[in-house]
Amino acid sequence: MRLPVLPPIPKPSHFVQKLPQFILQPLSHSPFSLQRMALERVLKQVFKEAIAEGDFNFLENKYLRVDIRDLKLCWYFSFDGQQITVHRYARPDATISGELHEFLLLMSRREDPDTLFFQRRLQISGDTKLGLEVKNLLDTIDMDTLPYPIKITMDKIIGFAV
Repeated sequence: MRLPVLPPIPKPSHFVQKLPQFILQPLSHSPFSLQRMALERVLKQVFKEAIAEGDFNFLENKYLRVDIRDLKLCWYFSFDGQQITVHRYARPDATISGELHEFLLLMSRREDPDTLFFQRRLQISGDTKLGLEVKNLLDTIDMDTLPYPIKITMDKIIGFAV
């Protein structure tokens, strides 16, 4: 009688890297109205200066789709002249998609944004000019200026993921 061959046991680092995905997974099951409210509030705080300076005017009457594939989360962002708005459905002018880990690397500045896009770990499709404007705008975020609760949460999540 032959004993069954067991699959190899994953390394602990595999579990640690996947932890942010497990923590954020319930987000994909929460009502869209709560997602929208939270996202719009955070975006308003994070981009307060950029909005006041007109840096988001390029997004007026356009929709950017952000697709976090491994969490099965997708949002459509636009700008109404005063704030960034989040929508459940829209016809996207551009799409940025990738896995959560790559978005966390982008936001934490632990990986150069151009590297993430050139290696196709994050993809831009549709109106690439619009996608690149968003990428360049994200590249200007100073993590130290984020509101304290947002910064601490991001630091903890990113600490597990990277």
